[in-house]
Amino acid sequence: MNDKGVKNRTLVLLILSLIAGLMYLTPLLRFSFYDQMMDALNLTDIQIGTLGSVYAIFCVICYPVSGVLADKFSTKKLLVISNFAMALITIWYCLLPGFTSLIIIHGLYGIFSIATFWSPYLKAVRQLGSEEEQGRLYGISEGLRGIGQTIVATICLFVISSFASMAVGFRVLLIINAVVFILLMFATIFVIPEDKIENNESKEKEKSDSIITIVTTSLTSSSTWICIFVIMSGYTLWCTANGYIGTYCTRVLGISANLSSTLSIVRSYVIVFLAGAISIAAVLFTSKVTAICIIITIVLAYIVNVLKSTYWSILGDAGIPVESTGMATGIISLIALTPDMYVPIIISRFISYGESIGNLKLGFDFMLIWLLVWSVLGIFSGVILKRRKEKIMREKNEIT
Repeated sequence: MNDKGVKNRTLVLLILSLIAGLMYLTPLLRFSFYDQMMDALNLTDIQIGTLGSVYAIFCVICYPVSGVLADKFSTKKLLVISNFAMALITIWYCLLPGFTSLIIIHGLYGIFSIATFWSPYLKAVRQLGSEEEQGRLYGISEGLRGIGQTIVATICLFVISSFASMAVGFRVLLIINAVVFILLMFATIFVIPEDKIENNESKEKEKSDSIITIVTTSLTSSSTWICIFVIMSGYTLWCTANGYIGTYCTRVLGISANLSSTLSIVRSYVIVFLAGAISIAAVLFTSKVTAICIIITIVLAYIVNVLKSTYWSILGDAGIPVESTGMATGIISLIALTPDMYVPIIISRFISYGESIGNLKLGFDFMLIWLLVWSVLGIFSGVILKRRKEKIMREKNEIT
């Protein structure tokens, strides 16, 4: 690839990654601004958990839809639709509507952050390089997402801390997110190349007929299920740690909401199963030593973000071919990313239970034990993946 090709590929990867960063920063503001969100919108822990679950339900429903759309329509057009829709939804959000409207808003976020974006994004990134480059490409993309999220989240933190009224600060925060969506929409229009879509009827019929075959093959493939278990373990850790460690620091360790948001931004975006288990156990036994505990929560978040930055690179290791990426990622996501549905419900009830008996720390301890269990499951599924990759390599060597 010549220098121009490398520069173009880098720019495309940058735009894709920045969109991906904002696409999940905005619906998941509770990750970095949990306490401010609770204050500005006058919500309870269970209501915030409910919004997270509503968003997740629509996400899960839309994962297979996203796989179909990625294989049938232009990536560029789908990205433009996603950015424009997310901007409009965020403008509605900035009006700080009632809880019913917030439920609708998070449902719409689920549709347009997944159906028209998720599989097209994964497919676009995977097509930027060879199988040997997948780990690097997804790792770079995740890093760029983190940089973009850090910049936007830091600006948002500065803004929200500049207003005496939490409601006004949160409203301005959302306006900033909407503006960035519009800017990324225009960047997509001018930077992302148009896909070459063939309109040959016989080829379209062949593609339509193959969808059922691809779905059936994917669901019955051991490669798909290995990916599902690995990704589900890592994603559960990521959702839990990034979603609730911030409010743990505020409500158990006693630091301020703005300092907690700063730490959440560091944990969630600046840094990304055995080491995870050690970190979680350490948190359990150091909660009375605030400084040490804060450092360990950052280490924990670093580990779960490393997992998240690399787990889509395992498709080739598990034996999933490039041509099946769109549908495979849709099916894998449908099952493996369901933690978005149940993590907010379960953890918010852990916290509420702790509050109800006058022992908030116990509720968060349940959360940490939950993380420990998923770490062990992640280690087990990772071992299975390693054996699968070794088997594939042996088979390739025998053929050659």
